[in-house]
Amino acid sequence: MKRFYKITALLMCCILTLGTGLGLFAVPAEAAGKWVASWGTSLVNGSVSVAGLSFSDVILGGSTLRTELTVTTGGTALQFVFSNQYGAADVTINEMSVAKTDTRTRAAIIDGTQKAITFDGGSASVTIPAGERVVSDTIEFPTQALETISISTYFSDFTYMTSVGLSNGRTFMRSSLRNASQVNNTSMFGASEVNIGSGAITYHTIPFLERINTLSSDDKACAAVFIGDSTLVNDTYLYYAKRIVSAGVKNISVVNEAIIGNKLLSDGSGIIGNLYGQALIDRFHRDVLEIKGVKYCFVKIGLNDILHQFSKTMGDSTPHHSANDIIAGYRTLIAQCHRNNIKIYFFTKSAWMGYERNFLGSGVDITWTQEEQDMCDALTNWVLTNKEADGYIDCSPLADPSDPRQLCPSFTPDGAHLTDLGSIALADLIPLEYVGVKSSSGKTAAQIAGKDPYEEKRAILQAMEDAKTTVPAEEPTTNRQEESTTSVMPSIPSTTAQTPTVPSTTSGGTVTTAPSVSVSQYTQTYTPPESYYYNTTANQNQEVTYNVVNDGTQVSSVGSGSSVGLTLVFVLVAVIAAAMVILTLMKKKENL
Repeated sequence: MKRFYKITALLMCCILTLGTGLGLFAVPAEAAGKWVASWGTSLVNGSVSVAGLSFSDVILGGSTLRTELTVTTGGTALQFVFSNQYGAADVTINEMSVAKTDTRTRAAIIDGTQKAITFDGGSASVTIPAGERVVSDTIEFPTQALETISISTYFSDFTYMTSVGLSNGRTFMRSSLRNASQVNNTSMFGASEVNIGSGAITYHTIPFLERINTLSSDDKACAAVFIGDSTLVNDTYLYYAKRIVSAGVKNISVVNEAIIGNKLLSDGSGIIGNLYGQALIDRFHRDVLEIKGVKYCFVKIGLNDILHQFSKTMGDSTPHHSANDIIAGYRTLIAQCHRNNIKIYFFTKSAWMGYERNFLGSGVDITWTQEEQDMCDALTNWVLTNKEADGYIDCSPLADPSDPRQLCPSFTPDGAHLTDLGSIALADLIPLEYVGVKSSSGKTAAQIAGKDPYEEKRAILQAMEDAKTTVPAEEPTTNRQEESTTSVMPSIPSTTAQTPTVPSTTSGGTVTTAPSVSVSQYTQTYTPPESYYYNTTANQNQEVTYNVVNDGTQVSSVGSGSSVGLTLVFVLVAVIAAAMVILTLMKKKENL
């Protein structure tokens, strides 16, 4: 009998070996190609502390969330990275899918394109441990550069949104009457958008989804990462990606890791400080160096390091840093990039006079001063003249020619942040040569969008010229000539050619008109404070268990909807919490 088993086993081995060699049996193999990040958002702690209590948006049990986003490079398969880095308790997602987005309808997908997102070799659900992240199975799902896709997630249980991104996509939420998943429904009728309103800006909440990696068949595929503060929380990165694709290049992705209110050297401070994220110097490894395929890095940071320390509400809680400290921090980023063969480029400080940070109607919190402007000018001068970075982007063309300390009105809604027109203009100031693409081979962002960003600026310049020709006759001629030769008349970038001069790869370039501020004093190396990615204070409310009854009514997350103020969030959460406590006490009394 034993001999029979041995002969059978030998025959089976021969059959399997022969069958595999002839291709009769499929043998799973690792997907061939190169993984490159094609989309990302930098997650922040979505909780807000009020009077020692921590509040956050919530996902009611039986809710489906649908996030629409744009991948900036194409490929044959996708991997999804979900993170619970700020959670105090595990988070479970019960079902997920990815599909092509139906852009004609709100929160809709194209039927027949749905594909399940699985984990651990085929599981439909996943539990993300507190403080950790998980990566999905490889999902075969072909995409094209600049294609919009939708990721749908179903939560059967009440869940706190503690780990959220606030840019680069839009999320809609719908609760189910039968506590059933809607991840494959083509439409989610009555879904509410999940967002946060802050004055003139709306930030779009994306819970738990941190990154998407695309499998490219091109082994030269790579990623460019934009990182910084809220002056980059816009579509500048997307317009730059469109310029790259218009030049016929589809193997370079552009990923945006900017955070509202972010600072270079210290964490967010103030009542909504958690939303401002970790200091960029501390999150740089996670949000740049860990990005799949990263080869280029664009940095726009430092303005909040200056302004927040002078603000009325944050000045006492924000560490004070000099321009020297910030520049030393820049040098640290340069060293980290160059050690990892990444080219790094810095933006100059964009104009901001007139910005008041009138958050939720609380009044003027920030006022322009010459001291703050001098610090900004020192940073700009260093960016323009240093020989350490691989290049720079000069933001001065965005300024109002009648007062270069301000942005052109059409470029900003509040004095500091950018409108869509401002994003178009900024994207056209970034040389395509910085990512190895010829500018002449593609379109400008202005041409792609079919808009003229500098129409208003030309009108301002014309008005200035007209004013000079109508000087009163009694004014001496010499004064008129002197005014003509000394007035600042910024040029307007062409919409058909790349205007910035591209520095060599070994030099940051020299601008002869840069302010005459000595940079020899900026020689120290900034040492970041001891901090760890997963050791951030979490939302302790996540440890509390609530009994939530889903009566089938359409409910959106606390703070969801169009531009709902955080003050309302606090009030609503406090009322709900109080009601729950009262109900609990009444139940206990009845049981006695």
